[in-house]
Amino acid sequence: MFFETNMHTNCSINKKIAARGVRMKKVLLIFILVAIIAKGTVFADHPSGFGIGIQGGAGGSWVGGFGGNAALSLKIPAIPLFWAVRLDVGHGGFSLGLSGDQYLIDSIVIPTLGLHWYLGVGVGINIQLGDPLGLGIAARLPIGLSWQPIPFLEVFLQAVPSLGVLVLPEFRFPYGGWGADIGIRIWL
Repeated sequence: MFFETNMHTNCSINKKIAARGVRMKKVLLIFILVAIIAKGTVFADHPSGFGIGIQGGAGGSWVGGFGGNAALSLKIPAIPLFWAVRLDVGHGGFSLGLSGDQYLIDSIVIPTLGLHWYLGVGVGINIQLGDPLGLGIAARLPIGLSWQPIPFLEVFLQAVPSLGVLVLPEFRFPYGGWGADIGIRIWL
């Protein structure tokens, strides 16, 4: 009797794990399809020089929790990534993050206003400071609006869902969540 009950419990757990795996594969497939489709429409409307700025935001985790962040935003010429170095503050304490995003679509919406929209893909790494030390890695999908009222000034607003794995202090999937940022960048 014990063996049959335990076997039934293990089967239902295995079914739940398998269903979660199928859902995550579908999400990954959607990310890949968006990247492939968008790749045909790639063009960059942002300035090509050096960009530096600040941004602030808030977000939540897929497994619960909410926090805010402040970041330094960087764009280095000849490297097709928009970088951010973040300090996150959440219910678990402080963490440091680094992310790099490549814009696949960067299209002007209203030319007379200098309003653009963008969609990108990227990766982020986050180190949770404290006891225990944490380390997470996630894929990112930034989508946002960018306003350039004058050629050297950019104001942006973005939403950034992310999905990845927590590596330390223990392996966990899913890791990541959703975030929203507002920032300003100066182009030199």
